[in-house]
Amino acid sequence: MLPDIHRRVVNAKYILERAARMQRESNEMSIAVSLLLMHDAVELLMHAVLDHLSVKKKYEFMGFWSAIKEAGYPEPHDYAPMETLNKLRVGLKHSGILPRSQTVQELLPRARGFFENVLKAYCAIDYASVSLIDLIPDEEVRSLLNEAQSKFSSGDKVGGLTNLKIALHKVENPKGKHLPLMQAPSTPRIPNEMARAGWDQYLNQLHSFLGESASRMNATMLGVDPIRYAAFVRSTPNVQWSMAGTYTVIMMRPYDNVSQADFTELLDFIIEYAVKASEAYIPDPRVAILPRETG
Repeated sequence: MLPDIHRRVVNAKYILERAARMQRESNEMSIAVSLLLMHDAVELLMHAVLDHLSVKKKYEFMGFWSAIKEAGYPEPHDYAPMETLNKLRVGLKHSGILPRSQTVQELLPRARGFFENVLKAYCAIDYASVSLIDLIPDEEVRSLLNEAQSKFSSGDKVGGLTNLKIALHKVENPKGKHLPLMQAPSTPRIPNEMARAGWDQYLNQLHSFLGESASRMNATMLGVDPIRYAAFVRSTPNVQWSMAGTYTVIMMRPYDNVSQADFTELLDFIIEYAVKASEAYIPDPRVAILPRETG
């Protein structure tokens, strides 16, 4: 179990990173949603810090600065950019005024700076060390992703990417639980004369198409971008699993040119996928429920 302040900071950072993702869509409404998420993330952090310091809260968003100062702590930085953030949010939410895209985009690094400064000053927490991996409830998946980061950072790119793909398998095949996903039918065995006529190639192509369609539909049902899911699968080594639970890694291409930014995008995806999948888990229907003895 994470300490309360760390758990709340992780949640706030998750909202802030969602704001950053919305900005990549580069349209007016996505930018507007990003603004609202950014404001929510900052406000979540403010509440977490005030509770951590046992400081009485003030109703107003901008009351954070005076609340901290009146409690005897040094006054926080970043008042001006956070005031701009608040004014833009009020204009959007209460008056329907869409903010300028450039202004909102410029506020994102200022919001991250606010996180960094506040966490360092009042919580002795390094913002960079706050990992969204901690949002994932499955300990084995968390361990795989932390190990993936270490491997990739040390130069073992194949090992790091392989860990990401293994994590995907663990998310979709949780121990003691079941993730209700659509499954493509297995490729049938056909007589030799049909294979010689080219039916085996056709059926293999059809099965690949059905498998990809099922994966994209599953991602959509879980609220995950199916294009990002497909990109994740293409960008990581192929891992084939045996009935005994062992696996074989098949290198689909060289991975030397995978950048840190590429790896971070893949890691961000699997974190989001794992969190959303965990919300959809149901009891494993293959586990027999024994009747309770009465006595």
